[in-house]
Amino acid sequence: METQRGFTLIELMVVIAIIAILSAIGIPAYQRYIQKAAMTDMLQTMTPYKLAVELCVLDEGAPAGCEAGSKGIPAGGTSRYVSKVNVVKGVITLTGAQTLQGLGVALTPKSNADGLTHWTRLCSSENATLVEVCQEVFRFDNAAE
Repeated sequence: METQRGFTLIELMVVIAIIAILSAIGIPAYQRYIQKAAMTDMLQTMTPYKLAVELCVLDEGAPAGCEAGSKGIPAGGTSRYVSKVNVVKGVITLTGAQTLQGLGVALTPKSNADGLTHWTRLCSSENATLVEVCQEVFRFDNAAE
């Protein structure tokens, strides 16, 4: 009679523990990677608005007259991860969708004496990880909260 061969309970539990540890490390890293990719889409969606506001500020001398749908600034828009874009007095606000649900980003222009436009960003969300990723991707000065 042949003896049965197989894994002991301890061996199986060790394998399960190793898989659990690898999953605990891998899943958050993957989620952060996905959030960064989605944030890049948000950044690309914002770029034409930013350029249009900068041109408007050059023409007007101040961001106060720069509104969505006027003076070359697009009239709102969306993308895969952005549910809403709005421009009021030069301030660009983006609202996240899907992976970025609950994230709000506000980009505020400031004109200096040389006529250059300097931007500050404010990332707001109840999800602290989204705010961290937003601050990494949107590399502007942080606005006062």
